[in-house]
Amino acid sequence: MPFYYNYTGPYPGTLRLNQANQTPAEPPAPTYQASAPYYYAGYPIPEPAKIWYGPTKAEVDAQNVALAQGVGAYTPMNLVPANPGAGQQFWCKELNDCYTLRTMTDIETSCQPGSWHTSAVGYPYFIRTKPPA
Repeated sequence: MPFYYNYTGPYPGTLRLNQANQTPAEPPAPTYQASAPYYYAGYPIPEPAKIWYGPTKAEVDAQNVALAQGVGAYTPMNLVPANPGAGQQFWCKELNDCYTLRTMTDIETSCQPGSWHTSAVGYPYFIRTKPPA
């Protein structure tokens, strides 16, 4: 059959020629119909999970602050270095605002009252305070 005749075969997707410019025409797009729910081995495929909207970040933060206040997380405490080595020394800010090196035993026995602090770099130091009158 000559190429200048339009030809449509009995099956979808067969080649058709356009007489005007002799180029193959696109076959029509296949159409699909929605089917019944798909079953696998006799069991239906589960539906997608339900969307659950929980608390917002601000609500969670507010709950955490309330919980922290309830358990005393904001109560000031005196943190002491744990298990210092024998003879290990720490900086101690004296009552006259000068710093000296003292052992943990010396701080616990003769430098009270006072409180432990942590420097910006991370090392612990002790600040002496005047005893109550």
